[in-house]
Amino acid sequence: MHLLIVEDDRTSREFLSAWCASYGRVDTAADGVEGAMAHQAALMSGDPYTMIFLDIMMPLLDGYGCLEQP
Repeated sequence: MHLLIVEDDRTSREFLSAWCASYGRVDTAADGVEGAMAHQAALMSGDPYTMIFLDIMMPLLDGYGCLEQP
């Protein structure tokens, strides 16, 4: 599995990343902008994410805004 964790709280991001590591490859992003960019890059490379963990309340671009990105 290819997983993406989009979470602005570093402790939560690290905990989720460690917890998910046994399920597959884990990438992380610190805000919605980074998350949207990581998602697009994964799509363009032909290796899309199987699952995305998305925080709703983040700076720059919240989770709802991230979901609306193409």
